[in-house]
Amino acid sequence: MALFNPFPGLRPFEPDEDHVFFGREKEIDELLRRLRSTRFLQVVGASGSGKSSLVRSGLIPALYSGFMARAGTDWRVLIFRPGADPIGNLATSLNAPEVFGTQGELASTNKILLEATLRRSALGLVDAVRQARIPQNDNILVVVDQFEELFRFRRSQHVENSRDEAVAFFKLLLEATQQTDIPIYITLTMRADFIGDCLEFPGLPQSVNNGLYLVPRMTRDELRSAITGPVAVAGGDITQRLVLRLLNELGDDQDQLPVLQHALMRTWDHWKSRRRNGESIDIQDYEAVGGLGNAMSLHAEEAYEEAGSDRNPVIAEKMFKALTDTFSDYRGVRRPTSIEELATICEVPEAEVIQVIDIFRRSGRSFLTPPPAVTLQSQSIIDLSHESLMRCWTRLITWAEEEAESARSYIHISQAASWCEDCTGGLWIDPQLETGLQWKRESRPTAAWAQRYDSNFTEAMDFLDRSEREREEGRKKERRRKQARQAAIYVLVSLLAIVGGLLIAIRHQMRRAEDNLRLAKHTVDQSLASGNQSDFVGEPEDTPQLEEFRKELLGKAKSFYSKFAQEMPSNDDFQNEAATAHIRLGDIHRVLQNYADSAPEYRTAISQLEKLSTKHTGNPEYQRNLGYAHNELAETLRLWFESRVQAPKPDWAEAKSEYDAALDVQQRLRQRFPGNADYQQELARTYYCRGILHYDGHRLDDAESDFRQGIALLEPLTGRTASPSPADQSSNPDPAQELSRASSNLGVILREKKQLPGAQKLFERAVEIHEQLIKNDSDKRVYKVELAKFSNNLAKLFLDESRPDLAEPHNHRALDLLEDLASPPRSLEIERIGAHLVRGRIVESRNPREAQKEIERSLEILEGHRGSKGHSEFHAMYVHIAYDYLAFAQRSLESGSTEDARLALARVVELLPELVESDRRQVTEEYQKLQKKLNDNRHQNK
Repeated sequence: MALFNPFPGLRPFEPDEDHVFFGREKEIDELLRRLRSTRFLQVVGASGSGKSSLVRSGLIPALYSGFMARAGTDWRVLIFRPGADPIGNLATSLNAPEVFGTQGELASTNKILLEATLRRSALGLVDAVRQARIPQNDNILVVVDQFEELFRFRRSQHVENSRDEAVAFFKLLLEATQQTDIPIYITLTMRADFIGDCLEFPGLPQSVNNGLYLVPRMTRDELRSAITGPVAVAGGDITQRLVLRLLNELGDDQDQLPVLQHALMRTWDHWKSRRRNGESIDIQDYEAVGGLGNAMSLHAEEAYEEAGSDRNPVIAEKMFKALTDTFSDYRGVRRPTSIEELATICEVPEAEVIQVIDIFRRSGRSFLTPPPAVTLQSQSIIDLSHESLMRCWTRLITWAEEEAESARSYIHISQAASWCEDCTGGLWIDPQLETGLQWKRESRPTAAWAQRYDSNFTEAMDFLDRSEREREEGRKKERRRKQARQAAIYVLVSLLAIVGGLLIAIRHQMRRAEDNLRLAKHTVDQSLASGNQSDFVGEPEDTPQLEEFRKELLGKAKSFYSKFAQEMPSNDDFQNEAATAHIRLGDIHRVLQNYADSAPEYRTAISQLEKLSTKHTGNPEYQRNLGYAHNELAETLRLWFESRVQAPKPDWAEAKSEYDAALDVQQRLRQRFPGNADYQQELARTYYCRGILHYDGHRLDDAESDFRQGIALLEPLTGRTASPSPADQSSNPDPAQELSRASSNLGVILREKKQLPGAQKLFERAVEIHEQLIKNDSDKRVYKVELAKFSNNLAKLFLDESRPDLAEPHNHRALDLLEDLASPPRSLEIERIGAHLVRGRIVESRNPREAQKEIERSLEILEGHRGSKGHSEFHAMYVHIAYDYLAFAQRSLESGSTEDARLALARVVELLPELVESDRRQVTEEYQKLQKKLNDNRHQNK
């Protein structure tokens, strides 16, 4: 018998290869049973678990052989992937000659008619089969391979109405299996990590529950059969020691079945090339090709080297970057692309792209599909044979990371261009501009490439160009200013020599008065700081006694600073002091929540500091104070905007404009003094403060970008202590504390984006940093407050993942910290209430009564602060507790506990007077729905 290689490599086994498909006999029987009973089968497993091979080379041949009871042997099978046109691809598959299509001139016309039929209604697939007039005994099997591609298509921004298209496609499949007139069967293959995405489609979760088949791990004996069976059928022989080694190396990691098939394919080829005197396939053949760990990477590198030294390697790089996607989905998915589009992206003729593709799909390689027997044309779709190539080929891993990073840079530029266009942002300056220009020089993006991520390419590139021109104009003006200054200095030096003597005498008399004034201001600064144990510009609430003392002290300080700002000498140093006095007044008004009085003080300071900064461009202190004033004005506007104070109020864009102004000043200052840790920390603080504003405005991507910028600036500073800030004469917070805050804020963003592993790492980092801060300084109250908040964030995340056992210790830690803080201020009471609500969610599944007690504890704490109802945080807690009672009532009704539901709804009624009109209306609507259900249950039980 002639030898042939029985292993397909990365591609799945095909229906005509069932004679070399071993190890899945039991699974095939189970698939037949479930398909017969449900007609809608979902084959789900991890990437690399053999889903496609099981369907193609297991299920389909079994159907052709008549092994499914009462179905016969007459089957018309179509296999396709959703791709970027699910309904169009379904029509193409139906139009295949072996299904019920036509050939020749009528083929394209028939395909158009089929697609029109599919789009006509949810029964389009049924109608298409009925109109084909196939024999009555013929069955139709629709195999949708890689069904997870539909989820990515649904979220596509490049296809109009992609969501409606995806839902319509799924309804075609669902309706086809819910009718009984025509024997249509549906089989899907899907990666297990996309199972949660099924919730996006009405009806799909129920279908999954009914027809789910989770591909099991192969036993050791089944794996042995999958190795030795094909070898025997193909006329070869393999040593027992190599089989044992393969089984041991594969171990429990059976998601690498394609990797195993590829390694065996390569091992067979090596054995065949050196085979002498009937030798068996042995360990030396396996090791020669690199083993499981390296065989695929070495093989792919071999193909890459074969591409040559001209521009083929560049084509290969751009092509594989286009075929992989780790940007839109962090899990990594394939991105099928046509020859025409690849040629446009690579900026070469299609013939050159096909030449490179043929190298990677040659017989014995199969890195790309379609197989070499298929002639490639402009519209031919090229794809990776399997995702494992993305995980195993070292060069492709690097390419995919570079592509994702490049896409992120482009999206960032595109967003900035859009904000500039609608006047919510400005042109870029360094270092952001230089980073963008460097990306443009290195990546050399094209419109075809950019279209995959965002259609704003022309505007984005124009934005970079305009920013660069603006920078060059600024540099020219700066050079002219320097020349003018040098000429002025030459004249002034002469004049100063004349008047210098007179000024010395006058200055000596003034210095004593100025020193006395500075001493008075320093004394007030120190007394103000000593009466304020938390951040001065931070949380105003504290114990009643201390809060009253602080208000008295702030009132006295306000009086002093007002006089100080009015009676300052006119020289520039004291004008700077006057500006800082206005900043202080702004700080005081903000702590007292007098935002309407705070904002004008900051604006006065900004006006004075802008004049000083323009006059003294080389003085960093004036610029630093200017950046601080812009940032604090932005914080005031943000808090004012979020407060419950009635109009007039500032808008969101006004606060963002001030943050942008602060960043502009602070970035230029850091650029001039790159080694200054204070400037770097203050720039980071402005970034994460602006991130909070973006989060409040529901711009999650912008908020994430700002928090990451802040974290990147703070990370090198941890462990170092910043010097005092001239703006407030107090030390900057420990950079580690600010890093922890920014990390926690970023974690909140990722949690809302459902990126839970990343959020967990950030919350754990924040907790770890604050544990160390408390260890170093156990008396600092703010550390414990923030650690309680971060611990509770971590507990909430574990609840999102349905892991209450992991949430419980972190929630306990938060409660212990808050309980240990004697006489907690209002801010801590807010955290304490929230911690008890989280505790209720944790214990609910095992002890509903204990959960209700936790809600009651939250309400008791809240009732103790009835005088604080004007604070928006306490109002929000009333809303949270009301919704928790509603949720408890809902679950009680579902479990049959009508009395518990009645008591919970009674508590909701008690809370309604505490809510503002808009929230009261929404809560009342939910209450009425549940009250109706409760009344209906009572009538049924009578």
